[in-house]
Amino acid sequence: MKEHSHPSDVTLTWYEVSVAIHLVGLRHTESLRKGMEDKHGYKGRDLQDNFYGMLGEIAFAKATGKYFPMSVNTFKDADIGINWQVRTVGSNNNRDLIVRPNDPDKHKYVLVEIHKTMHPCLYKATIHGWIEGTQAKDKKYLSYFGNPDRPPAYRIPKKDLRPTTWMPI
Repeated sequence: MKEHSHPSDVTLTWYEVSVAIHLVGLRHTESLRKGMEDKHGYKGRDLQDNFYGMLGEIAFAKATGKYFPMSVNTFKDADIGINWQVRTVGSNNNRDLIVRPNDPDKHKYVLVEIHKTMHPCLYKATIHGWIEGTQAKDKKYLSYFGNPDRPPAYRIPKKDLRPTTWMPI
C-alpha cells in the first residue's frame, strides 16, 4: 500500500531570504566569470529561478535540521547532507519534481515549492516529498515537457513521491 504524502511547511525569515539573495548573486557572477552557459536548452529567468532554488535548499535544511553549506560551483554534489538534491518549483509553470538522466543515481531528490505571501510579506516553502534517484529514473517518467527542443528529463508527479513523515537524513 502506497504511503500518502503529508507536505511539511516552512516559513523563511527575512535573514534567510537575505542569505539566499547574496548566494544567488555569488553563484550568478561566478557563472558569468567562468563563461558558463545555461544547460539543457534552458531559456528562463536566471536570477529568479536560482533565487527560488536557493530558498528551497535553505527551507529543506531548516526543516531537517541539517547544515546548509552555502556552496558555490559544486554542481552535482549534494545540496544538503551527503546525498540530498533539492528541486524547487514556484518560479515557473512546472510543479513536478525533475531529475535529469545524468543526475547521480545514489542521491535522493526532494520537491520543495516556494510561495510568496503578501501579508505579511514572507516566503513559505512546502516540502512535498522525495524519491530515490534510481526510482526516479523509471522510463514511465521520461518527458519532453511538451518541448522537443530540450532534452528529455524524468518528471515525477507529487503523487509518486515518498512522504515527508519519514526522510532518511
